[in-house]
Amino acid sequence: MELSFLSAHLPTCPPAHPMPALYLHIPFCAHACPYCDFSFELLKGGQVKRYLDALDIEMAQRAKETIWGSALFTTVFIGGGTPTALSRDQLDKLFSLLHNHFRMAPAVEMTVEANPETLTRSKLTLLRSFGVNRLSLGVQAFTSVSLARLGRHHTMNQGLRAFEWARQVGFENINIDLMFGAPDQTMVDWDETLSRTIDLTPDHVSTYGLTIEPGTPFGHQAEIDALDLPDEDLHIDMYNRALDRLISAGYQHYEVSNLARPGAVCQHNLAYWNGADYLGLGPSAHSHIEGHRFANVRDLKPYLERIETRASIVDLDETLSVDERMHEFILLGLRQATGMDVQAFQHQFGHEAFQARRPSIDTLTESGFLEQNGTHLRLTRRGLAVVDSVCERLM
Repeated sequence: MELSFLSAHLPTCPPAHPMPALYLHIPFCAHACPYCDFSFELLKGGQVKRYLDALDIEMAQRAKETIWGSALFTTVFIGGGTPTALSRDQLDKLFSLLHNHFRMAPAVEMTVEANPETLTRSKLTLLRSFGVNRLSLGVQAFTSVSLARLGRHHTMNQGLRAFEWARQVGFENINIDLMFGAPDQTMVDWDETLSRTIDLTPDHVSTYGLTIEPGTPFGHQAEIDALDLPDEDLHIDMYNRALDRLISAGYQHYEVSNLARPGAVCQHNLAYWNGADYLGLGPSAHSHIEGHRFANVRDLKPYLERIETRASIVDLDETLSVDERMHEFILLGLRQATGMDVQAFQHQFGHEAFQARRPSIDTLTESGFLEQNGTHLRLTRRGLAVVDSVCERLM
């Protein structure tokens, strides 16, 4: 009996263009970070073999569906969790499954997330042999104080060494993830992290402000006022300092949290932000096709149980309303440095829909949060620092 994945009512006709994006979730980590709210399981005692067998079943089923099976994926992103927490043999099995079930475009951008302490030269060489051409290193900080306060399990030297190894085995496109707003973090500490990042000359930098999520260890500490976090003004100053220094070093700021050297923007991210179609595999993974969105069950245990009993793993199945599509168009457009295409918005949703938002647009423009740039409406530097609040005003 086949899995009843198609409780998500997918179109039966093949897409008119290659499917741009494929996301694969690896839910295993060697340890738990105190701020993390993603779907993950600790690797110790984890069920990696069982999970890879379940992925094999999900991939096989999705590959039978015309809309996915006929696709040439132009970007692949393997995230987590920590994909490189898997052993070399487990990674070999994972990529064998991926290449057995799906077709990649000749110039596919294939990204793998990695934590420095989980990397070896052997693993990096294996990734390259399977066509991985973009590495995203979860460094977060290059100072001992911030690494300790963020609960990271690698040292500054391990971060530097992982980057060096990746270059040596042939990675020409490396992203470094950074996090500001950590407990007890000062501007001096943040500047040190930025200096070491710039000295490495990565091809791409993602810089995120720490968000305190309910239910996480940091969330519990925040509830009893046990976290000494930078105040809002310092948080915004850290964000602006990162932009100023990275732009001065030659990076292009192309999205709220992302900067890249010319030609190194993340194509997978652009697929999401431009409303393209994508397939997600594994627990908590989301998929989208022509305004229809569905997501797998979040946690690993029910994912495995449903796969093994041939039950549906789809936990969310929705077709976006016009209002929801407008809201996503605004949010995803304004997150990008180019801004929201006003003409495209009016073509898709009507002149009246834009005019209804004109009073809010005028107020935000007069307040210095928005600006007009040709046919695009975009956030100013002031607006970028409070992007969610600005977008909420336009919803």
